[in-house]
Amino acid sequence: MGKNNIGKYEEALKGLLEMAEKIKNKDLSLEETIKCYEEGMKRYEECKKIIEEAKQSISRFEGELE
Repeated sequence: MGKNNIGKYEEALKGLLEMAEKIKNKDLSLEETIKCYEEGMKRYEECKKIIEEAKQSISRFEGELE
């Protein structure tokens, strides 16, 4: 994972955690809760994509070492 991806991952993870905290708050309306959930899922998918890309890079690197 390059430096740029690390920053993207950290930003996406931070956003995901913020959305989770907002949902836990319980003071949100249903509409606000749904928006936070949707944003959280978007951030989750970003994190997942970055991790998958890192796994692929590691696999390629390990293949080159063999």
